[in-house]
Amino acid sequence: MKRAYKRLVSDTMVFAVGNMLTKLMQFLLLPMYTALLSTEQYGIGELVNNMSELLYPLCCLGIYEGVFRYSIDRDSDPRKVLSTGVSVAFALAPVVAVVGIAGYAFTGFDYTWYLVTLCLVTSFKTVCMQFAKGLGKTKLYAASGVISTLVLCGAGYLLLGVLRAGITGYLLALILCQATQLLLVTIGARMWRYFSLGSIDGDLMRRLLRYSIPMVPNALAWWFVNLSGRYIVLFSSGIAVAGLYTAASKLPAVMNMLVSVFQQAWQIFSAREYSAADRSRSFSIVFRVYSALLLCAGSLAIAITEPLSRVMLSSGFYEARLFVPLLMFGAVVNGYSTYFGVLYNAAKQNRMIFVTTVVGALSNVVLSVLLATEIGVWGPIVGSVVAYSIISISRAFDTRKFVRIEMDLPYQVVGLSVLLAEVALLSIGIVHATTISLGLSVALVAFTIVRYRGLLGGATAIFKRKG
Repeated sequence: MKRAYKRLVSDTMVFAVGNMLTKLMQFLLLPMYTALLSTEQYGIGELVNNMSELLYPLCCLGIYEGVFRYSIDRDSDPRKVLSTGVSVAFALAPVVAVVGIAGYAFTGFDYTWYLVTLCLVTSFKTVCMQFAKGLGKTKLYAASGVISTLVLCGAGYLLLGVLRAGITGYLLALILCQATQLLLVTIGARMWRYFSLGSIDGDLMRRLLRYSIPMVPNALAWWFVNLSGRYIVLFSSGIAVAGLYTAASKLPAVMNMLVSVFQQAWQIFSAREYSAADRSRSFSIVFRVYSALLLCAGSLAIAITEPLSRVMLSSGFYEARLFVPLLMFGAVVNGYSTYFGVLYNAAKQNRMIFVTTVVGALSNVVLSVLLATEIGVWGPIVGSVVAYSIISISRAFDTRKFVRIEMDLPYQVVGLSVLLAEVALLSIGIVHATTISLGLSVALVAFTIVRYRGLLGGATAIFKRKG
């Protein structure tokens, strides 16, 4: 088990470096976007980008989920896994093109073909990325993300800053970023060695689809949870306010990055260790470490939202800073749902992951619409936090059917209470709110160190020993 913990830490560090560099560059892109695009242009460009995130799982039936889960199994044939997975994506590409033609004919939307292209490129990229991760090529996975984001930075500056291409330039830069990452991982993992028509396996295709298809509606439901608020704001408050909301929702990327780093390493660890006799104990240890990091990092992120907003938001977007603390809190709560969601993948029991997400999505949409009429842009923000909470709590209870996690509820209550206090202080805008919030954050870190001092000592001992 010591080796498994070390591998988890090693994978986490690789993903952390890659994600931090990627998110740092994306943070630097936000001031450029808000400076070179109007609130209306930025709103439309991001809405197209978000729509591609909604649709690309449909374009390949989420086959990348099965490709990852089966490529990590020791008894799987990687040639059959990749060949079968890619064949599904290729078979569906003409269907996507036909749907795009019909969509353009029906709506006349100017950016339909950019959306179709972005969906297709993202589909193939995700299949190849997930296969590489399943093979253990975590460094390639992380490095390709960093390099493609550098391409996004360069293309964005050229198309927006130099050529003044507006929304078209924004979307072309996104497509080029995705295509670059697809090319990098294909070359880096030598994907051609794993692909052949003769390796396509009908029985494996059925198993991949049986595993992957429930994840498609789950991905769609997550889109509603994460992004439907932007459309509700758009229709209830106008495109300018939607631009403010979209800009504010970019800042919690600092928390989403932490969750994403953990999720990538946790998927590998949980799949490999799921058959171990002491999985409940090891998974509980991982949960306590993860939740402590999540709450402490979330507390600090919320505390510094005002100075962060001064740096990241131009004057026209600065009023969006008031939305950021509660959005940050929502990202923390979402982190819990991520932990328990991965347990479904490890157990290959994906039905309830879809059910829990749908319940959260429906709650989010209903609450957001109702509250938007009363409290405007705050409605979708509150709705998303409630939805994340419903998903996290329902998954925590449901996953106990196949693995029991000891969660240390008193610590969770204290940590979440501290975060909510910071949200209230910063959202109300009282004097010295940032200073008080930083004090609360320091207190939470000190409490965490004292409460988990035994766990910290055990972790230190493991990594001091050889083997």
